[in-house]
Amino acid sequence: MRTLFKFASVAVAGAVITGCGGEDFTGAYRYHEQISKGAMVLNIHGDEAEIFADIVASGIKPVGKLSVSQKDGKLILDDKNSSLRLVMKRNVDERSLDCLNCKVLGLRADGLVWNYDPKGPYDVDQLLKEQARKREEALNAELEKMQKEALEKGRRDMEARKLAAFEGDWVLQRATKYDPLTIMGVWRSKQIRVWSFKYETMDRLSYELPGFEVTDAGLKIGEGSTTKLYSLSSDKQMLTCKNCDKPMVWAKADPKKDLSDRHYARKMAGSL
Repeated sequence: MRTLFKFASVAVAGAVITGCGGEDFTGAYRYHEQISKGAMVLNIHGDEAEIFADIVASGIKPVGKLSVSQKDGKLILDDKNSSLRLVMKRNVDERSLDCLNCKVLGLRADGLVWNYDPKGPYDVDQLLKEQARKREEALNAELEKMQKEALEKGRRDMEARKLAAFEGDWVLQRATKYDPLTIMGVWRSKQIRVWSFKYETMDRLSYELPGFEVTDAGLKIGEGSTTKLYSLSSDKQMLTCKNCDKPMVWAKADPKKDLSDRHYARKMAGSL
């Protein structure tokens, strides 16, 4: 008798799992719309299911919750909040699903294949929580970045007021014929900007807005271990690096001349 009850229990459990003796459709199935960068996902677990959109750009978005049943070997999916009913059957691959009336979802045709997703079924609530957590982290990181940028801008604006003695356009003196043409603008209104060009062609190589600080020892340009300390000559026409491994000197351009004149700019940098 005990063996009989045990057998009956197993039989009932098996019937529940397979939908009262029908096929077990538990799992996830994806339909990729050709024009979209994402997929519709049918997520089935027991007698319930969800459809959600999994879009590359915007993430997961729930579409609806469904009740699961079977009739004549077909999978019946009834929307819990409307009269919409989806009908599907097992594909010939015995894994995927053929949708028999997908136009009710606004899709282009009825006979669409929803491909089996081996990663399913999904815990949709957990996916949404994880998505919300990542979005919150990204938002907090962006806010922190904006705060740092605002603080740095405020610091630079305060420091720029001290640049009066160093104002002007400066040209780095070339040490070898392989050195580029480098121009540095130092102005309280525009702060410090550095351009680098190929000496022969004037093709731009780089542009940067370096960090800077005016101290009693001179003008610091750069950040961390790359920071260079410059002293201003008594006639205010030369900036000389005080902590560089090799000589590094900037000559002040004539304010009445234009450094966009490549001949003048090259002459200032030195022809080697």
